[in-house]
Amino acid sequence: MLPNAPPQVRLAALRIVGIYAFFAAVWILVSDTIVGWLVSDHDTLTRIALFKGWLFVLLTSLILYKLIYSDNLKLAKATALLQGSEERFHTIYDSLNDAVFIHDAESGRILDVNETMCRLYGYSRDEVLNKGLYQVGTGESPYSEVEALEWIQRCAEGAPQTFEWITTTKYASRLWVEVSMRRATLDGENRIVVMVRDISERKRAEEQLSLQQAQLEELNHTLEMRVAEAIAELRQKDELLLQQSRHAAMGEMLNNIAHQWRQPLNNIAIYVQSMQLLKASHELTDEQIQSDVQNIMAIINYMSKTIDDFRTFFRNEKQKHPFSVKEAVSKAISFVSAQMEHYGISCQLNVHDELMVNGYQAEYIQVVLNILNNAIDALNHSINPDRRILVRISAENNRAVLSVQDNGGGIAPEALPHIFEPYFTTKGPGEGTGIGLYMAKTIIEKHMAGSLSARNRSEGAEFIVSLP
Repeated sequence: MLPNAPPQVRLAALRIVGIYAFFAAVWILVSDTIVGWLVSDHDTLTRIALFKGWLFVLLTSLILYKLIYSDNLKLAKATALLQGSEERFHTIYDSLNDAVFIHDAESGRILDVNETMCRLYGYSRDEVLNKGLYQVGTGESPYSEVEALEWIQRCAEGAPQTFEWITTTKYASRLWVEVSMRRATLDGENRIVVMVRDISERKRAEEQLSLQQAQLEELNHTLEMRVAEAIAELRQKDELLLQQSRHAAMGEMLNNIAHQWRQPLNNIAIYVQSMQLLKASHELTDEQIQSDVQNIMAIINYMSKTIDDFRTFFRNEKQKHPFSVKEAVSKAISFVSAQMEHYGISCQLNVHDELMVNGYQAEYIQVVLNILNNAIDALNHSINPDRRILVRISAENNRAVLSVQDNGGGIAPEALPHIFEPYFTTKGPGEGTGIGLYMAKTIIEKHMAGSLSARNRSEGAEFIVSLP
C-alpha cells in the first residue's frame, strides 16, 4: 500500500482485505467441518475439495467484484463531485473582480493567478508564472519587487498585510491598486493569497477632490478678501451717504436757524429803534434803557442756546450712551418749530411713557428731523388748511416706539415700497437728494438695532421708529 495514499483509499483497501479474509476463514472452517461430518471416503473428499476450491474462487471473485465495483462507484461519484467543485471554484476564482495571486510563502514565487489578473495586467498566466513579480512593480521604492517580497515575508510570519501600491501593466500604464495579503494552507503547503483591487478611479477622484478642495479654499480665501473689500466699500459708501445726509440736514438746519433767529432779530431791531426814537425825543430814561437791555440780553441768550443746541446736533458721537427719547424728540421739534409756525403747521407731542434707550442721540435726532421735514414738506404742498403733525412716544413689547403722523394726504402707493431706497425721491429736481430716509433707516436698523417703517393712514402718512 502506498504510504502517501489518502486515508480514504487505505480504508477502502483494508475493508476489502478484511472482508476477503473473513469470508475465506469462515469458508474454510465451515466447509471443511461440514464435509468431514458427511463424507469419509478419500476419493470423494478429493473431488469435493476440488469443487469447493472452484466454488470458493467463484464466490470470492463475485464478492471482490461487488466490493471493488461499489468502491469504484463511490470513487467515481466523489471524483465527479470533486471535478464539479473544482470547476465551480475556478469559475468563481476567475470571475472575481479582484486580481488574485498565489505565492509560495517561502520564496515569494508566483504559483498561480486568476483570469482577472490577466485581464488587468495584460499578461497570460504563463508569462506571469515565468517572469515573476518584477514585471508588475514600478522598480521605484516603495513600489519595487523588494518591498513586495518584504510584505509577503511579513504575511508569511502571520501578520496580514493591506496597503496601496503603484503597479505597471504589460502596456507600461501605471495603476493604483489596493493589496490585501493573507496566509493560507493549500494542498498542505503554506501559501500567500494576494487580492489586488484596481483603485485608479478612486485615486483620480481623490486627486480631483483634493484639487477642487484646494481651489475651493483658494476661492474661499479670495471670496473672504472680496467680501471684506465689498464690506469696506459699502461702509465707505454709507459713510459718504451719511456725510451727504448730514450736509443736507445742515442746510435744512441753517434754514431753521434763519427761521429761529428772524423773529428775535426783529425784536432786537425794534428795541434798538425804540431806544433811538426815545433818545431823539429826549424821553429815554435810565429805567427804559435798563429794561430794553434786559429784554435784548434775554433774546440774545435764547439765540445763544439755539446755537448750542444746533452745535450739539452736529457733534459726532463715538460711543452709544443712554438718552431720553422724549428729550431727543422735543429737541428735534424745537429745531423746526419756527418753520412749522411759518407754514401754519401745528405739532402735538404725546408722551405715554418716559423711556430711555441706548444709542446715538444726535443720529436719532437726525432721523426724527428727517421725518418731520418730510411731513412739513408734504403739508406745505397740501391744500388742507388744518395742517397737523401728531408725535407719540409709547412702550410696546419692551420697545420704545415713536410714531409721527401727518394729515398731508399720504405717500403715493407706487412710491411707498421704494421710499427707503437710496436716491429715490418724490420731490422735484433740486428739491430732494433721496438719501434722507435711506440714511434714517440705516441709522436706526444698522447703528441702533431698531426698525423704521412707513404706512399710509386715513389722512396721511405715518412713520414708526422702534428701538429696543
